[in-house]
Amino acid sequence: MKPKLTAADARAAEIASAQRSRAFPIIDCNYQEFPLDRFYEGGSARNERPSFLDISREYFRYEARRNFLAEGIFFLALVAILAATFISGALVIIRFLQLPEA
Repeated sequence: MKPKLTAADARAAEIASAQRSRAFPIIDCNYQEFPLDRFYEGGSARNERPSFLDISREYFRYEARRNFLAEGIFFLALVAILAATFISGALVIIRFLQLPEA
């Protein structure tokens, strides 16, 4: 037995067929434009922000003089240890390659 078609079902079928015939779906969005007054519109060509050189010069002048020196010495010590390790490994490989065949 076939189910009977009600008015609500007929309306839903009409809406579905109308939606299928549209090229694009209906989009509900809230468009909000933003003001453009925060963008720079000209004036002097001088940059008001401090440069990276000024920032680093101020940092080393007031804050990090001793810390930078200690970290530099530590870095050089690590580089020296690594260089000694690589040189030692290279010498071992050279000696191994120069051994006479048994």
